[in-house]
Order: sequence, then C-alpha cells, then structure tokens
Amino acid sequence: MGLKDRNFVILDTETTGLNPYRGARLIEVAALRIKEGEIDERDCYTELINPEHPIPIFITRLTGISTRMVKNARTVDRVLPDFLDFLGNDILVIQNAPFDLSFLDHHALDIGLSPVKNDFIDTISLSRSLFRGRHNLDTILARLSILPENRHRALGDVLATARAFLKMSYMIGEENLGSFVRKRYRLYQRNNSS
Repeated sequence: MGLKDRNFVILDTETTGLNPYRGARLIEVAALRIKEGEIDERDCYTELINPEHPIPIFITRLTGISTRMVKNARTVDRVLPDFLDFLGNDILVIQNAPFDLSFLDHHALDIGLSPVKNDFIDTISLSRSLFRGRHNLDTILARLSILPENRHRALGDVLATARAFLKMSYMIGEENLGSFVRKRYRLYQRNNSS
C-alpha cells in the first residue's frame, strides 16, 4: 500500500483530562485528509465541544481552550456524529492512537453510536521503527525538523502529525506502510457476534 493508493484521515482530540472512564471529556476534535499523498488543508473538520463542565485551568494553560470559549459550542452528542461521518472509511492516522480512540469510542457508545471501526496507523509505531528513545509528538517533530504551528490545539496537532506521517512514510518506504495498519473491525465483529 502506497500513499497514493488510499486516502488517509489524520485526527486529533483535545480533552479535559487523560481518562474518559474517569470523567474526562472531549473539548475539541479535528481531522484532515491526505489525498494522493498530499495534505489537503481544505478537506478538514475542526470544532470545539462544550464538555458541559468547567475546563480545568491546567488544560486551559496547555491548550488555550477555556470554559468561556466552549460555552456556546455544540455538545459531544451533536458534534460526534458529524465528526465520525467526516472520517468515513479512510485509514486513520493518529499520534498515540489508543488515547484518542478511547475518547471517541467512549463518547460514541455513551450517545448510542458504534465505536470507531476504521483501520488506523499510530505514528508512534512509525517513529519506533525509525528512531530510538522518546516518541511523543514534540520529539518526533524535532527529529524531522518540522516546526509545529498552534501546538496543543487539535487542528495544529493534526497538521503537524500529517507532515510527520508523510516524512516518516517516505523514510520507511511507502511499500512498507501496510505493515503499520492496525485493524479495528475484527475486535468489534468478535464482540458483536456473541
């Protein structure tokens, strides 16, 4: 599988904490599409989400997203169906996929939707195949000489992740990209068949 053979959707979330099962909520989602190996910044989705709770001050300091900013934003039950529709069936590319997918799945199930079933590539796996040491987004970007814009906002992180994904894909060799795709549908087929 090469970059030009499939569309990819890069996604990121911003949240009020680390664990959706302990009450942390989504406060922003963003995604953009890579088509024919090129980032298409016009084909993107970004939206703030009202978590219906005050945003902790340390999250506001990290992301710049305040309770006031999301006061009139739509709630997750309104945003998530549109966001999941935007993802379509494309392969997702996510920095630290278990984190973002846990929030998307938790909130989807909470509002009566199916969990995300898209196959995905975690950029941490790509980074591990190329580099030793740490694999957080800042470290990956520094290694690849990518200057992030608007870091810790979902769309800024999506753009940075997209650029890193393309660079690492070429370094690994496009023909090897398929070995990094993780399939989610098998898990849900097994759970739904019982």
